[in-house]
Amino acid sequence: MRHKQIFQADTPKRWNKIKWISRILIFVLICGVVAAAITVTSQTYPELPNLNPAPKRISDEELEQYKKSTRYKDYKIDKKQLQTLEAKRHNQLKHANNKERINAAFYREWETQAYNSLKENIGKLDMVVTEGFFINPKADTIGARMDTGLLNINKRYNKPVVVSISNYVNYDNVNGDFDVDDVVRITGNKALRKVFINSIIKQLKKYNLRGINLDINNIPNRNGAQYRAFQEDLYNMLHPLGFLVTQNVIPDDDTYDLKHLQRFNDYLFVMAIDQHTEDSNAGDISHQHWVEEQLDRVCEIVPSEKVILTIAGGGVDWPKNSVGTSIGYQAAVSTAEQYQKKVIFDPVSANLHYKYIGPDSIEHTVYFVDAAANFNIMRMADDWDTGGIALWRLGSEDPRLWKFFQKNLALASLKKTGLDVQELNNVALNNKIDYTGNGEVLEIITTPSKGNINLKIDTNSYVITNQEYLKLPTKYVIKKFGYKPGKVVLTFDDGPDPDFTPRILEILKREKVPASFFVVGAMVEKNIPLLKRIHDEGYEIGNHTFLHPDISKVSLDRVILELNATRKLIESITGHSTILFRPPFNADAEPQTLDEVIPVAESRKQNYITIGESIDPWDWQPGVTAQQIIDRTKRDFDKGSMILLHDAGGDTREATVQALPEIIRFYKSKGYEFTTIADILDKKKEELMPPIKDDANSGVIGTFYDAVVVGFFFGNWFLFYVFLSAIFLAIGRIVLIGVLAIRQRSENEKSKAYKQFKPVPVSIIVPAYNEEVTVVKSLRSLLNIDYPEFELIFIDDGSKDNTLKVVTEEFADEKRITILTKPNGGKASALNFGIAHAKYDFAVCIDADTQLKNDAVYHLMTYFTDDEVGAVAGTVKVGNETNIITKWQSIEYITAQNMDRRAFDLINSITVVPGAIGAFRKSAVDEAGGFTSDTLAEDCDLTMRILKCGYIIRNAAEAVAYTEAPETLGGLLKQRFRWSFGVIQSFWKNRNALFNKKFKSFGMVGMPNILIFQIILPLFSPLADLMMIFGLFGDKPWKILSYYVAFVLIDFIVSIIAFWMEKESYKKLVYIIPQRFIWRQLMYYILFKAIRKAVKGELSTWGDLKRTGNVKEDIVTGGD
Repeated sequence: MRHKQIFQADTPKRWNKIKWISRILIFVLICGVVAAAITVTSQTYPELPNLNPAPKRISDEELEQYKKSTRYKDYKIDKKQLQTLEAKRHNQLKHANNKERINAAFYREWETQAYNSLKENIGKLDMVVTEGFFINPKADTIGARMDTGLLNINKRYNKPVVVSISNYVNYDNVNGDFDVDDVVRITGNKALRKVFINSIIKQLKKYNLRGINLDINNIPNRNGAQYRAFQEDLYNMLHPLGFLVTQNVIPDDDTYDLKHLQRFNDYLFVMAIDQHTEDSNAGDISHQHWVEEQLDRVCEIVPSEKVILTIAGGGVDWPKNSVGTSIGYQAAVSTAEQYQKKVIFDPVSANLHYKYIGPDSIEHTVYFVDAAANFNIMRMADDWDTGGIALWRLGSEDPRLWKFFQKNLALASLKKTGLDVQELNNVALNNKIDYTGNGEVLEIITTPSKGNINLKIDTNSYVITNQEYLKLPTKYVIKKFGYKPGKVVLTFDDGPDPDFTPRILEILKREKVPASFFVVGAMVEKNIPLLKRIHDEGYEIGNHTFLHPDISKVSLDRVILELNATRKLIESITGHSTILFRPPFNADAEPQTLDEVIPVAESRKQNYITIGESIDPWDWQPGVTAQQIIDRTKRDFDKGSMILLHDAGGDTREATVQALPEIIRFYKSKGYEFTTIADILDKKKEELMPPIKDDANSGVIGTFYDAVVVGFFFGNWFLFYVFLSAIFLAIGRIVLIGVLAIRQRSENEKSKAYKQFKPVPVSIIVPAYNEEVTVVKSLRSLLNIDYPEFELIFIDDGSKDNTLKVVTEEFADEKRITILTKPNGGKASALNFGIAHAKYDFAVCIDADTQLKNDAVYHLMTYFTDDEVGAVAGTVKVGNETNIITKWQSIEYITAQNMDRRAFDLINSITVVPGAIGAFRKSAVDEAGGFTSDTLAEDCDLTMRILKCGYIIRNAAEAVAYTEAPETLGGLLKQRFRWSFGVIQSFWKNRNALFNKKFKSFGMVGMPNILIFQIILPLFSPLADLMMIFGLFGDKPWKILSYYVAFVLIDFIVSIIAFWMEKESYKKLVYIIPQRFIWRQLMYYILFKAIRKAVKGELSTWGDLKRTGNVKEDIVTGGD
């Protein structure tokens, strides 16, 4: 009667339950994926707070005082006054003493677009006036800090550079004051004056400069004898050496003695640029008739060829009853575009203005000048035949200015050459980025757009009488916020990292320092508790994209997905959103290229403010040391408010962790306060990280999304540790197997010398089913074994081919062979049938496709001298290495099966006496219950039961059998499925031995070995492989790779040892490289198929393998 197999089910109930559970899980997974897709594509963004700092308010009383002061200018002029001024100007025009007008410009490196404007327009200039000379406090000499950008550009153009001498002291790039004391001290002493002027000459020669521009302000008595003497000495010492001496003159300021100044200056720059300033009431920047009046007054005293008229290039934005802010032309136009306000051109003043309500709900008034105002003023200056025109400041101007900046705009000249008005109607701005404000918090105000202007000109006077901005010309304009002197913010990018972020958090906690973390979504998914900790400990969290791409080089859809996925992840974990963003690779506080500004523009569409940096010690550089990070930070400590460090990414952040305490101590020693982004913006943390409201993160969808996030985290965590466990367990097992196998071989060699063995009779059992191809060859080899007394029992298990016939015909007269036949019942029943007919106490069971070496039986039987030995396993090798598949099997037999049996022999934990060659004590077989048919691995099952009976099972490495391995992939898969399913069945059947001390090493080592290394790890190994592949593209690929390489190397070394012990050719090891990668995937498939079969509860049968008979007879002859 056939017994029911292990796992065999009578009904499909178990399988149906599994299918329904699977369907439910798949449904939940689909819902989670849909919820995640809806969530990360949701365009519900948190609101942006108003970032504009509260303006410095002016009370009504202060405003009234302004109106009474000289700073309050409400310039009015009627038609009669205009006619008088015009007649006066024409009557006083001087004859042309200055044939060539000087076209100059003031260059201030702190002006955001100054460098770009200089680079593009230096060819149109005759002179550049730059900052660079300052008074060394209490040193009586001049100090020089020349801009290298200007000097490098001018190497090509060789334009005259005049450097300003200023007594302004810049405290922190925003605040400063004029150094009056040193000016008074130096100018009041003749000897000091000489030393000071000589130091000027020295610096002029050093930098090959053309001259100086005196810009000394707020001195107590500009017309006093001592200061006059200083000006005279300056001119008298510099002029003979060929240096130009120039000075800025402020209109309406009577302290400037023009008669005296024109004698001791080559040129006077008339600064007609601030009719109204930031500190005054709102009004025209330079009313064209006010400029004309100032020029008229100056030119009455100073020869016009010595006058260089300075024209304005921007404007002022005045909040109502508050101090204004200086802005450039582009910022003025961009603000009008941002608030959709019409720019009004005043034909009388030639200035422009508009009003708007800002995000602070305060009315703002903006006045500025453009190319039209510049044109009219230059027209008038050329009529005066002045020495030149100077733009205040490069970078602040309307770019149309350069279309006529070099042109002679005198009326007589224009009547000859004419003017292309159409050229001034279209404004195509360059792709350079303009800035307004200070700080490293960036907000896009406008994006590029070509402008269209309708301009009208009086063809008689060639004066622009009107212009209408039909479409505002805009470019990328970025408003900068957040510069607070004396305060810095520590920011960390690319995390969180499980190795370095916790250590950084501990340092911050110890030093009581706040910080902001710009996290990468992919890192957050792997470290959810760490992000929760960052949030719970009060630190700000910003978005650094999901996969850390250069978002200027990816599609817009990818940008949206990157930012949204990370933001939603942060929301799901912390319950708060974020409006803070820092782009990977382009974190500059002043992006200069389109690649750098595109991330700012794209993130703004999702209601982000971009956080740049000005202090970057490049701690991301491979090989950087902690000291280098510290030194670089100290070098740039006063450049801004944002310190950029990294708590993840790259191979290691050890140097950053080591440098952090010293960086903190350094800034504290300098009196700096560590603060938050919220603080430098005068906001609350909740405004930058608002609590999430009803959106895609709430309700059923939000719940599913949260489940996906948590599930992904724990799944990722599980996979990572499965991978690590698999690697370390595999390495540990390989090393242990290698050590035990070597030790077993050594002990076995020693025992041979003392072993006394008297051969006892043995029965050789050969079951066969459909083995007509190989059976004759196998039986013939058995008849030739070198053993004194044995019987050979052949059992045909109801073969459907000619197996019985060919055996009977070949061996009918061979008395040593007993030929038996029975109805088909499986290999176990055939073995039991043969053992039942055996007349001796020991039985050697082999497969019908296997050939033994002549001395194999002898070596097997030597181990039965110990009465506790119940069975002995032989060594199986592949006898038909005809192709890559059989060669791989040969490697597996040598490095895995045979090696394992050697090792487990030492601790009595051999779990399979192979069916190809195994010797049994018949009494042990009977005690264990014989071979059974309820598993497909009857040899494994019987071995386990013999061990449970307390017997010892040994391994005879010298007893070699050559089996015919499957030569096709199909045959291999079929055979290995039977083995795998049979082992699982045997394990389950004998599961009571697992971790059972009663069964000694078998229960504590052998059974756990099957569970861990033959079932659990192979079941999850495909996931571990995926983890390895993903890890290679992760933040620390070297770490994953190092684990795997270590495993491969150790495996290879142990394989070499196995080949040495088996006395195999090392040449075959070349096949181990592809074998290790491909073989494992095949075994994954086999194991999953076996598990599915077990769960499904279907009956499994042996089936039959197609034999080729390719085992060579010559390899089995002879002994060792």
